[in-house]
Amino acid sequence: MKLRLGTRGSALAMARSEAVAEMLRGAGHEVEIVKVSGHDTDTIHMPEGYSLGEFAKVLRGSLEDGQCDVVIHSVKDVPLTYKPGDLVFPAVLKRGDHRDALCTTSGVPLSALPRGSRVGITSLRRLAQLKALRPDLTFVDVVGTLVDRLRLLAPGELDGIVASAAGIQSLGLEDRVAEYLPIMTAPGQGALALECRAADEDVVAALAEFDDIETRICIDAERAVLTGLKTTYMAPVAAIATRRGILGLKAGVFSVDGAKRNVLEVGLPTSLYHAQRTGFNVANALLARKAERFISEEAIASFKMTADHAEDSSFIEFEDDDRLRVLLPRPEGRMSQALRANGLRVDCVALQEAKLVSADNRLDWGDWVVVPSAQTVWALRERGWDIPGDAKLAAMGTTTRLVVEEAGRNVDLCPEGPASSQKLVELFPKAEGKVRVVIPCADQFATRLEDGLRAKGYEVLRLEVYTMADLDEPDAKLKEMWDEGAWNAVFLVTPSQVRPYMELLGHRDDVQVVVWDDDTASAARAAGLPVLAVAVQKDDYGVAGLARALERTRS
Repeated sequence: MKLRLGTRGSALAMARSEAVAEMLRGAGHEVEIVKVSGHDTDTIHMPEGYSLGEFAKVLRGSLEDGQCDVVIHSVKDVPLTYKPGDLVFPAVLKRGDHRDALCTTSGVPLSALPRGSRVGITSLRRLAQLKALRPDLTFVDVVGTLVDRLRLLAPGELDGIVASAAGIQSLGLEDRVAEYLPIMTAPGQGALALECRAADEDVVAALAEFDDIETRICIDAERAVLTGLKTTYMAPVAAIATRRGILGLKAGVFSVDGAKRNVLEVGLPTSLYHAQRTGFNVANALLARKAERFISEEAIASFKMTADHAEDSSFIEFEDDDRLRVLLPRPEGRMSQALRANGLRVDCVALQEAKLVSADNRLDWGDWVVVPSAQTVWALRERGWDIPGDAKLAAMGTTTRLVVEEAGRNVDLCPEGPASSQKLVELFPKAEGKVRVVIPCADQFATRLEDGLRAKGYEVLRLEVYTMADLDEPDAKLKEMWDEGAWNAVFLVTPSQVRPYMELLGHRDDVQVVVWDDDTASAARAAGLPVLAVAVQKDDYGVAGLARALERTRS
């Protein structure tokens, strides 16, 4: 059968059309790709410039006026309610990658982006969830094709953009992905649907051969969440369904400022007939939890991208954020991410700065080089010291590993999660014969790592290359907000942070103090600080315990 396949002109639309054309040709059909007029952007679900079904309208018009026989829709671009009676969807194709992907200029993931980095987004759903993870970043609404947006990844433009993984993969640009993000995706994301004229029964029958019933059930349930909420793709709503006999549907509604969310998940046997009803039931349950306050026209209209990010202050303020607010005197990384994952609001601030100290390059002494922190990478780079290529490399935590890998080195050994000497020591096997380890570090770095490695039979050289020096004075806005009581708690991670905390900020009686380890607890108590809790272990579990201790102070 000869089929004219209609498509818009963007690179992404053309790439998807070529893939579908090959699929149809593989089934014996003759396919001609026909470019139809219309927008050259890909998709936009921000308040300004919301597509309102424009992409679907153009493609459907080409069917109705006879330009083509079949069109391809991204399911996200299909209107939720308007369904032309003379057109049908014979096939929803097997879903591709439904995730959101982050592309960055430096190749680093979200947790390693420097404070204030500019990240381009195209939906309030992404914005709301990313703000909860990294409120210290600057989010910019961007338009244009996916290729246009990727071109904005350049110094002075954007430090990162967020786009659908399926779109990036369609263009063959997987190597641009720094991270697949841990956020909930849009209803129907990653799915494509084929539409044709209902009267063309032979075309309907030919396309129906490619229908994936599992994907169809999932997207029907997901899109019913939006319909049940009486909203559109413009709203900060996410839904993702999976089905293996049992339909698992997870849906969430988010406040645009990232401060609050309502997320529900259900699992039950569901057929195509009941898929929409399942989505409606979840939507009703969300509405019962007052989800409408996040998705009302007033809530969306009141949000102004530039207003939230135009101030000189490094701290972004939102009304009605009832999370406990924690001051963390260290750079953004896995630690701050773990705290936010436990429902806390976190501000990372500097009370110290790294400074080089006198040292000789002894990196070539070791069979292993252990990098304890991102500051160590900075210190080695500042000195012009390269880690020998034949040395094995260990990093003390996820963020440090990412920074090392950004510098072009593979890491052989690293515990997942926040930096932990104990966890890293546990990963090292017992030394067989003479094995040397060099640890370039700060002069305040505890001896727990080197002691643990020596206990396993390693020869260890401690190489002090920098120190953490207290700032002369704190950031003026930080001090002003501290004095006004902006924070509920402070999280001290190392003993060296105790002195600048006391001298630069001064302890407040209404601030809870939590610490990372016994050494920091001893230093804090010696300075007269009341320590609420010490992490039971230096990993995500320990962070969760500190978060629970802080939550108990509410009552």
